[in-house]
Amino acid sequence: MTKVNKAISIGVIVLLVGLIAFVGYKLYAPKTGYATYKIPTNLNVFEGKITNAKVNPGTIEGTSAYDSNCIGNQVTECDGGIRTAEYGVLNFHYFHEMAIQPCIHMFGPERLVVEILDSDGNARVTRTQDFSSMAGHHG
Repeated sequence: MTKVNKAISIGVIVLLVGLIAFVGYKLYAPKTGYATYKIPTNLNVFEGKITNAKVNPGTIEGTSAYDSNCIGNQVTECDGGIRTAEYGVLNFHYFHEMAIQPCIHMFGPERLVVEILDSDGNARVTRTQDFSSMAGHHG
């Protein structure tokens, strides 16, 4: 095998490995929803999913308990705790733009209204205090 053939063979192998890695990433990487995030018209409303409990559709009240695992620059992906009488502490996984919509527990415990949209845990959480003018104060 000549040096040219060897170089071409190595190039083809590298290209194939790169292509397989790219296709694998596209197929199996978690879909975060970041690309489709839209800023809500009401900055006191968050949409996301309850991830730690089986819930029934309906509306309940709760109190924010924590914000954790907040990652991302402009659009942030967070886990927020909501203490409820019905389910205990629910973990609410949601996206928001930190610069204009503070986390649900950023200012300490606050009363929240949780609208559970379906049995898959999709939910809409509305804060009852208006902190939309205090954007960007992540602590």
